[in-house]
Amino acid sequence: MAMLHYEEQNYNMALLNASIESIGMGKYQWQMFFTCGFGFVVDQILLITIALVMPQASKEFDVQYPKMATVAQYSGLLLGALSCGIFADLFGRSLVWQIALFGITIWTLVCAASPNFASLAVFIGLMSFFGGGNLAIDLTLFCEVLPKRKSWLLTLLAVMWGVGNAVTTLIGWPLISNFSCPPDATPATCKRGDNMGWRYVYITTGGLCFVMAIIRVFVLNIEESPKWLVAEGKYEKACTSFNKIAKINNADIALSIDQFRGTDTSPEEISAFESFSLYHIQGLFQGKKRAISTASIFLLWMCIGVAYPIYTVFLAYYLAAHGAKLGDGSTYQTYRDLTISSVVGIFGPALAAYLIELKFLGRRGGMAIMAIVTAAFAGAFTSVNNEAQNIAFSCMINFWQNGYYAILYAYTPEVMPTAHRGTGCGLAMACGRLASLAAPFIGTFGDVTSSVPIWVCMALYFVMAGVALMLPYESKTYDDSYAR
Repeated sequence: MAMLHYEEQNYNMALLNASIESIGMGKYQWQMFFTCGFGFVVDQILLITIALVMPQASKEFDVQYPKMATVAQYSGLLLGALSCGIFADLFGRSLVWQIALFGITIWTLVCAASPNFASLAVFIGLMSFFGGGNLAIDLTLFCEVLPKRKSWLLTLLAVMWGVGNAVTTLIGWPLISNFSCPPDATPATCKRGDNMGWRYVYITTGGLCFVMAIIRVFVLNIEESPKWLVAEGKYEKACTSFNKIAKINNADIALSIDQFRGTDTSPEEISAFESFSLYHIQGLFQGKKRAISTASIFLLWMCIGVAYPIYTVFLAYYLAAHGAKLGDGSTYQTYRDLTISSVVGIFGPALAAYLIELKFLGRRGGMAIMAIVTAAFAGAFTSVNNEAQNIAFSCMINFWQNGYYAILYAYTPEVMPTAHRGTGCGLAMACGRLASLAAPFIGTFGDVTSSVPIWVCMALYFVMAGVALMLPYESKTYDDSYAR
């Protein structure tokens, strides 16, 4: 890997940034928006399917701690975000990005053939490994070809979460309802042939992932990130990649290697081990301001990683223990409520994309508002005592929570230095996944009727709001010309 002079790197990245602004928002960027949206859909498929599958699989398998499947899932997401983010900085964005959906497809289909709970948990972990890696690269790749004036699309992209949530729920609804053992079934009475619904869910969602993988790799023409190529000193390849993008956009502009500086010098080479262990990680903390920015982003991811899943785990138990009447618990009610909440959640990122473009708010103010409103609804949710209130508050929390997540997901790659963006995004998401690992253990072994975890989660939302306001960079005006 080449180590080039800072001034030359900064000039070259500034040249490429100006060129990307010149070609504008065209066909290529809309293709990227579409196919990067697949990553958000798949992320929700992973999270929702386990919630749909485990109650049914537990009837068939003798499972003492079914929430350990969630441990396998978050472990896979953690390792995937870490490794794929680093690989994207070492070997390029497009290769890792294209492989990810095929990996998810394979292991999702394999999950359907699980002979016991242990194997199912392992397959869920492997499926999640590719899922965690995919989402870490999606916004990194999209961010690096998007004109600055259209950066709000990074936030809007998260509407695909709600789409993925709703699609998965609608797939699971008829399959689980019609091909599952009765609610009171046990491993002694529930046979595989009578409980194929959850396996059909994996087969169907695996097929959907396969279609998205085919479209991403073979239908849409996606080039390697020219910014990554420039950051690596691969100027000839960067020119080729950029010029292909410009041609797809019908833009009358081209780059040549003669426009870059330092292309005729002999770069200092460092080993892949040094690049991994020192270069990309140290680059995230180079200088006081950048170190504060990176540490703050990691803290935000850890806070939301704790708050959201623990809140989700505890709330239903807490309300039931305190006399709330949330309906009959039928399959119809469960899937109806999930579908309504999912559809409402689609519009949270849309509002977030609008708020971040307001000059007096920006990304930092938008995140703070979303976190504070989520905290307010989370606290109010503890007073829910009937089915209508449960649906209403679930929808509102999903709406504002998705809005907060959308801004955080978009902000993270925007303020990471180009050469280290994959590693930075991967580490940030890994912090969230690592924190989320606490949820299944607390849900299994903790006192789920206590109100303390809910109020702790509320406090974390307020912490997130405070940290967001103190972030040193406003990404709309952030200049990533500093390549390293």
